[in-house]
Amino acid sequence: MADFFESFDNGVGILNHTWGSVDTSKDGQVTLTGYSGIMQRPSGDSAGNGYGTYEFTLSMKGNQQGPAALLWPGNDEWPGTEMDVVEVHNGRAYGTAHHEKSDGSDGYRTVTYDGLDESKVHTYTLDWQPGKLTYAVDGEVYGTITKNVGEDFAHGGVDAVVGALNINPNTSITLYDVSYTASDNIW
Repeated sequence: MADFFESFDNGVGILNHTWGSVDTSKDGQVTLTGYSGIMQRPSGDSAGNGYGTYEFTLSMKGNQQGPAALLWPGNDEWPGTEMDVVEVHNGRAYGTAHHEKSDGSDGYRTVTYDGLDESKVHTYTLDWQPGKLTYAVDGEVYGTITKNVGEDFAHGGVDAVVGALNINPNTSITLYDVSYTASDNIW
């Protein structure tokens, strides 16, 4: 059973930190266009959620950089533990884990969703465990990242807030549901 499940039947629900063009006119979905976003409020290291499974059911339009579903650092400090569950670059959907390099710049690792049509409705899953991120779409695992994976708050790191954004006037993202299920018995 999910620790939280947002179906967007009553607006943005728990993803109530919003900006820009957020369309909630259709029950059961929210669409972001232009420069816009929704997320849980990032308010400190323990804000949001830790290790566990995150699922986003969504579609993206435009086939170019702009829309993304992600986990953002709960302390709102970047670069940090930003985990992009799905975004598009050069016509390809992928997931990315960002981290701060020793010089303070952005480092990242990527899992590509080869052959995926992101304009169709898919369920994207990110399973965050100690030292490991596993990326899947519609139940099919596309890859795992094991380097520079941040720890959650309970283990000395920073939790993450759930969010989605769009940063391109030629793209959009429509979310149908989002869920988080905490991991049991870690360490």
